[in-house]
Amino acid sequence: MYDYFLLSVKTLSHRKARTVLTLMGVIIGIMAVVSMISVGSGMKATLKEQLQSLGSDKIIITPKFSYGTKAGQLNDDDSRAIGKLPGVAFVSPIFSVSTSIEFGGQEKNIIIFGIDPGKAENTFGNTGGYSLLQGRWLGKGDQQKVVIGYGIHNDLFSRKVNVGNTIKIRGKTFEVVGIFQKTGDRTKDYTLYTNIDQLRELVGAKNSLTMIIAKAQKGVNVEDVKIRIENLIKSRKESSKNYFVATQKEIFEKASVVFKIVQVVFGGLAAVSLIVGAIGISNTMIMNVTERVREIGIIKAIGASDSQVMKIFMADALVVGFTGGIIGIALGYATSIVINMAASVYLGNDVLKTTVSPSLAAFALIFAVVIGAIAGLYPAYRASKLNPVDSLRS
Repeated sequence: MYDYFLLSVKTLSHRKARTVLTLMGVIIGIMAVVSMISVGSGMKATLKEQLQSLGSDKIIITPKFSYGTKAGQLNDDDSRAIGKLPGVAFVSPIFSVSTSIEFGGQEKNIIIFGIDPGKAENTFGNTGGYSLLQGRWLGKGDQQKVVIGYGIHNDLFSRKVNVGNTIKIRGKTFEVVGIFQKTGDRTKDYTLYTNIDQLRELVGAKNSLTMIIAKAQKGVNVEDVKIRIENLIKSRKESSKNYFVATQKEIFEKASVVFKIVQVVFGGLAAVSLIVGAIGISNTMIMNVTERVREIGIIKAIGASDSQVMKIFMADALVVGFTGGIIGIALGYATSIVINMAASVYLGNDVLKTTVSPSLAAFALIFAVVIGAIAGLYPAYRASKLNPVDSLRS
């Protein structure tokens, strides 16, 4: 078998331009498959990491926004009612708003989270993926105090915002008491946390909530607590369909379905270019057969069987598929690195981490070889069935 592949390499190297053009179809297809699937896998892995940082004992309750229907509304009474349910250790009501802050004569627009200052560390500290670089967390009874993300501290303004500095939110002065360490996630790094009641007073949203985070008691089944919360929402709200109640596990599972669909779509688009590449291989092999008719006649005249002739041309197709697959995987890996770099610059370090696993590389290589084999099957069969007498006369 080694001799067949050696002969194939020599034959293809004699027709460099045609071979390169044939390889390009396979290379582009495999590169697209590898890079697109790696993006989907990276998105899924990033989400899983972020949800794990939230904690497996947390349950998220938010209004659901659906086209054509009025979104649900959460309030303080809902939060207190959830907090009284069996199995709930505590609830953290949250109100968020996008608004401008002022520092050093500059104004910037950011997202501000209003939280219960007495529950800040329990909600975000131990399991929320946040750790302090400077200062302290918000504490019970804190008024006009804020904790800021690293991006606000280091990058947002022309000079750094440090602990002890003051900023203005809608004209009201707040003191910075803490700064989070850099996470690489723009959502976290450019977010500010303050007292929920003061924030709602500033924006005129008294009693309104954006989200409620409930923590299950230790040793209690999180799913049981979630069901109790859903039943409570049904009893308190006209339409429970307008509310989203989910555990970390459920959020990940639902998002995973979406990512799988994205990967299938991306893979399908990439497969189109592979099909074009397969057509290119087939065309090249047919041209090779046409140009080598006399050579085939000589080979068969000296005793070569149909299967041996078929193996010669199948080797050509397999070499093209294998070589295109190797180069395509390498370029796909390089593309995934470029996507990682671009994502870290424009979105943050932890927003997207593309990964090219050994199993993905192996799948891509096998796929390329199979595509090459299928594309070369008809030309090889056609070559094997040529009549040696007719071939020598041509």
